[in-house]
Amino acid sequence: MKQLMCEMCGGTDLVKQDGVFVCQTCGTKYSVEEAKKMMIEGTVEVAGTVKVDNTASVANYLMMAKNAYEADNKKEAETYCNKIIEIDPINYEAWLLKGCTAGWQSTLANIRIEEAVNCFTKALESAPEDKKEEVMKEASDEVSSLSFALVSLCCDNYAKNGSVDNASTIKKNVQAIKFYSLLFMAKCGVKTNDLSVKVALKINGSVVIAYKNDIKKDYWGSTGHPSKAAWDRYIEQCRAAIDLINLAIGLSDDGEKNKTLYENKIFILKELEGSASYTYMNGGWVKEYSYQAEGKTKIIDMIMECHNKIKDIDPNYTIPERPKQTSGCYVATAVYGSYDCPQVWTLRRYRDNTLASTWYGRAFICTYYAISPTLVKWFGDTNWFKNMWRGKLDCIVENLRAEGVEDTPYEDKDWRK
Repeated sequence: MKQLMCEMCGGTDLVKQDGVFVCQTCGTKYSVEEAKKMMIEGTVEVAGTVKVDNTASVANYLMMAKNAYEADNKKEAETYCNKIIEIDPINYEAWLLKGCTAGWQSTLANIRIEEAVNCFTKALESAPEDKKEEVMKEASDEVSSLSFALVSLCCDNYAKNGSVDNASTIKKNVQAIKFYSLLFMAKCGVKTNDLSVKVALKINGSVVIAYKNDIKKDYWGSTGHPSKAAWDRYIEQCRAAIDLINLAIGLSDDGEKNKTLYENKIFILKELEGSASYTYMNGGWVKEYSYQAEGKTKIIDMIMECHNKIKDIDPNYTIPERPKQTSGCYVATAVYGSYDCPQVWTLRRYRDNTLASTWYGRAFICTYYAISPTLVKWFGDTNWFKNMWRGKLDCIVENLRAEGVEDTPYEDKDWRK
């Protein structure tokens, strides 16, 4: 004699109730004669056309799916939803719950927002007219919550590690949200501004944390003098951070909040403009690579554009004067190989604090800057030019140091004022 087994779901837990055997898994009912035949032959032969009523099965699966979902067992809940959809492909409750289970199972390696939105769309299409508004609201609320949770997941990861790859993950998933979530919400008649602004602020917050706690610390390293590799990486990460702020600005239509976004963009651009790599030579750390005039001009252009955008938001905002590019000690830089080295720091201090304090000293500086760039352009790379000036400059620097002029890192003053 064979064990009783439900023909619908394969369950073996059949209990006799009210004169019939009921499958405790899917709810299918069998008469006593059918149960006897199943025990003897293993199957029930049915002649003619039979309409199977799966209402009890569907109701039972839906109850189990909801219980699993409430118990935070999303995978099991999705499995029951799939069983329902196999039986009843237009069951709107199953599609609605499947959208929730799929979306909330998303990970950074497997984002399921597209699948979730497709399920919600199916639920909306399958819902009876008197349920459509209810389904529309529940689905759009879930899409909003799922989308922000997805962005938060990516942003929190980026805040810990401000790599270019993590920044790209944010951009990719925001594009998915714009294409699927915002369009679905718009079709449901829901305003998307609130979600867009929340996403924008989350991105901005992650950029601020990533820059402060990871990108900048990685750039300066333990020595405080970044290598060429560290500087190259810093440039890439800053550009990625600026791209994220631009993405946030594009999402938000809140002027006052966008003002903060532009201010953060200005801050990073200023830091980037002044960045450089360093090497140890001639008894001290000297700049090795930095942005040249053309690169600095492009960055300053972007900074001024941000100031103008803030002015559009806040008419009372005062746009600062465009930063002047530093005049260089052309001959000394050619001789010593860097604008930032102990010898040139000493000469720059003397220029700004002593020569520039008198009219004839300023006249000398102006004459020097009128002539020296051309001389350096023609002869700056030649050994005879460097050898001719090296001894003279070494003597001047030595005398200035003896007089108390320091040779520590120095930021130029505007000697023309």
